Amino acid sequence: MYFLTLIGLILRISFINKPEGLWNDEYVSWMVASTPFGNGFWQEVLKQCHMPLYYLYLKPFSHCSDLVLRLTSVIPSIAAIPVMYLVGKEHSKKTGYIAASITSILSFLIYYSQEVRFYSLLFLFSALSLLFTFRLLKKVNKHNIAGYIISNILILCTHVLGFIYVFLNLIYTGFKKKYLSKKILISILSIIVLLTPIGINILKQLPSSQWWGHFTYTNILFLFSDFLSPILTNNVNAPNVFFYNIHLTIWLTIPTVVGVFGLIYGIKNYKGISIISILTIIIMSIISYCGKLVFITKYAIEILPIFIFLIAVGYSRLKKIGLTLLGIFIAFHFAGVFTPYYVTKLQRSEGHKIVAEIIKARKPEVVLFTYYEPNRFYRYIDLKNMHTLFISKINRLKYKNYPKNILKNIHKNTKISVIFLDSVSFLPEKYLAVNNKNVPEMFATFSHIRNELIEYLDTEYKDFYVDTIGSWTVITAIKK
Repeated sequence: MYFLTLIGLILRISFINKPEGLWNDEYVSWMVASTPFGNGFWQEVLKQCHMPLYYLYLKPFSHCSDLVLRLTSVIPSIAAIPVMYLVGKEHSKKTGYIAASITSILSFLIYYSQEVRFYSLLFLFSALSLLFTFRLLKKVNKHNIAGYIISNILILCTHVLGFIYVFLNLIYTGFKKKYLSKKILISILSIIVLLTPIGINILKQLPSSQWWGHFTYTNILFLFSDFLSPILTNNVNAPNVFFYNIHLTIWLTIPTVVGVFGLIYGIKNYKGISIISILTIIIMSIISYCGKLVFITKYAIEILPIFIFLIAVGYSRLKKIGLTLLGIFIAFHFAGVFTPYYVTKLQRSEGHKIVAEIIKARKPEVVLFTYYEPNRFYRYIDLKNMHTLFISKINRLKYKNYPKNILKNIHKNTKISVIFLDSVSFLPEKYLAVNNKNVPEMFATFSHIRNELIEYLDTEYKDFYVDTIGSWTVITAIKK
């Protein structure tokens, strides 16, 4: 276990210091955590689409560097390795080591161990939930009851979609034991009641906060490949076809097929626990199909411990063949380390530090931000000596038809930088003219704003510099 934990630690701290800085979701984590309790902390929590526990966990570190913030996700990710050993050990010691091995090298877990987000913490809580589910089913005692209650409550307090897993887990446990302990039921239901106002507020925000995706069958395929292969595809939204890149085909398919093969053999021994995973996927798919949620792999992380456990059981049952399959699975993940596609090497293309460095280099007098407000970048740049303007989600409708109006008071010979987020403003005007009704409003609006501003800059400005890095384009020019 020391060796497996050490390997997991080395993989999780490699390339952890991201030069692009925090990207939007990470910024939100830091921003909420850094808000003082007496000055709007809970108001900021209620504005988000997730539960408050992670922000409380991050709060003591909110004044720290990006590196320290990322290390707060490494800690629970490492702790999950021995926990998954204990989960597997509920079947056999051999299964425990296999489960810990998979947890140690799994690319999906390594990626989120370097994100300033709650997913590593949530995986740990889910692993603990699975562990105490098995132990409670074997023996009802105070220790197992407490572990079961606490771990499931921690999930509810971390992830708004955690109620799906917790509810299904309660049904499964009650069915297996023929009854639900009154203490367990009352404790978890009490927490659900207390969290209901927050949960309702969050669920109301989900459709508006997740306007940018649509559901296709590939979301489910990519859930398996994201969980089991070294290549992550559905971090934001899945392509419409599974084999979207011929160069990645082997990396996507072989480890996924090898993992699914073990999963199938594991299900034979644990059909009940596998139903939790199946129903979670079905429920998420229905919600996504109805347009209430974007189907992203990380939103289903609660079921990943079940996947790992079932694969470990399957490989354990297959004996020598299982060890061979495990070797192939591990080999692909280790081989991925030496490719440019490996998860620790992936660029945070929307990192805010990219913009800050460009502005520092160009030294404009006026900066116009589109999509995000200027305060998103204060962590990396002092904008006090620059005049800042913005067209964001808040005031977009004011400038939707005439975005150039925001620049009408710019004086002659003034140097200005205009910031565009390419991932939301990438559509040409000709495409919008034909397909506007089928394009999400935010894409249409900010694409139009970009197109209009670029046309205006071309006619009214001179001495252009165009910097395109990651998902950002910064146009710097001087007013004629």
